[in-house]
Amino acid sequence: MTKRRSTLTGSWSGAFRYPDDAFPETVFNAQIEENIAGAFVGSVQEPNIIRPHLSAIIDATLEGAREGSALNFIKYYNGNGGMGHLVTYDGVVDASFQRSDGKWSVPGSWSGTFFMERDDLGVEEAVEVKVEAPIQVRK
Repeated sequence: MTKRRSTLTGSWSGAFRYPDDAFPETVFNAQIEENIAGAFVGSVQEPNIIRPHLSAIIDATLEGAREGSALNFIKYYNGNGGMGHLVTYDGVVDASFQRSDGKWSVPGSWSGTFFMERDDLGVEEAVEVKVEAPIQVRK
């Protein structure tokens, strides 16, 4: 049994682009958990293309909110790999909750574009729990 997604909850992958191609497009993976009021939190991992000698992968957390198809969130880098700043994101998610597109910004610095798509095919599957009868030992 499956049903359509109605929240951002799940696994996502995507990429963000720098202005004027200052750095290569950077891919990322995200895990997002949205509550019923539209607020969400998550975690992000991405390659460190700016300072790879400090750490190959950088981690971040995110906090945001979705109202209808509009979403806004802040990504907080945790400091590894020389990244300790925040990035704001503004975007829209499509009606099927499969893809989001928008813009990112480092306040007072620069901005670019991003997209992300579901890794989990956009369906919530009913979990079927199989209970096995205990093994009977004959005496």
